[in-house]
Amino acid sequence: MNKNIFVACDISSQKEVINILEKIQDDIYGIKIGLQYITQRSPEDIRELSKFKKPIFYDGKFFDIKNTLISSIQALNDLKVSFATVHLLNGYDALKAANEIAKKIGIRLLGVSVLTSFSDGDIEKLGFKNTVENQVKKLVKIASEANLYGVVCSPSEVKIVKKIAPQLKCFTPGIRMNSNTHDQKRTMNANEAIKMGSDYLIIGRPILEGDPKKNIDQIIHSIK
Repeated sequence: MNKNIFVACDISSQKEVINILEKIQDDIYGIKIGLQYITQRSPEDIRELSKFKKPIFYDGKFFDIKNTLISSIQALNDLKVSFATVHLLNGYDALKAANEIAKKIGIRLLGVSVLTSFSDGDIEKLGFKNTVENQVKKLVKIASEANLYGVVCSPSEVKIVKKIAPQLKCFTPGIRMNSNTHDQKRTMNANEAIKMGSDYLIIGRPILEGDPKKNIDQIIHSIK
């Protein structure tokens, strides 16, 4: 099941990231680097991660006007990353153009739907007259029309995504192995997420907090 797991390296220290990856490299499919890491580390640091010979998932969650979005994707060209994220709220035209550039440089573009820290109430406060589920439905249709490789969604919405656009790969954060959900609101454990149809699990704190090797062994063995 390690073919399904991206470890979310939400850590600022390059030394710490390398140390963790050395311990669990045989137990993961890929490496996800998010905003905490990206804003602290250099392009050389990002390229160093390629020594583990794992797909690198650049979780920049780009959200901007079309020209800036395209330029941001182009700027990833020499970082040796395999996946990158954009917000689906960029809209069809910008997403389609960005995806065309991404394909040319060998990057698979993933659309972020609704963050797993959001509830229906949070969506309403932002001015959207939708539930989380209906908002995800609308955004997934745009991702499909723009021909993205996949979407980032909570495990709860995987079946919705697959019903609307079965070709889209589902990358699911919000994986929690106990009752401590931290700042997440739409969560499942690893086994539940796989049963829902998740293609890839994005797991951070449940691996990183404590002994990473022990933690990931337990996660892998929990998947039936």
